[in-house]
Amino acid sequence: MRLQLEIKGASPEEKQRGIEAAKAVLAVAGISAEEAADGMAALENWDDSSFDDDEAPTDDEDVAAAIWMDANKAAIMACCADWPSDAMPETYQFLELVD
Repeated sequence: MRLQLEIKGASPEEKQRGIEAAKAVLAVAGISAEEAADGMAALENWDDSSFDDDEAPTDDEDVAAAIWMDANKAAIMACCADWPSDAMPETYQFLELVD
């Protein structure tokens, strides 16, 4: 599986710069992209269940989700570093794990 970054208007080089920033966050945290994405999925499933206690993510999944969100933010910031501030997308989940 590989990381993919989809930000409208970004060049392939900018997207790659963002992906490298996300990989750096994951490396520093000592977690794989798959583990981080699984944590984010657990958090989203809990949200989808209207925060049912039985569906709450484990502590490890919660930490993994936070790392995924940090990687996503780093990817956006690196990808769009040269953009005017008003063109920078709001923080949103642009980072994906794909086959």
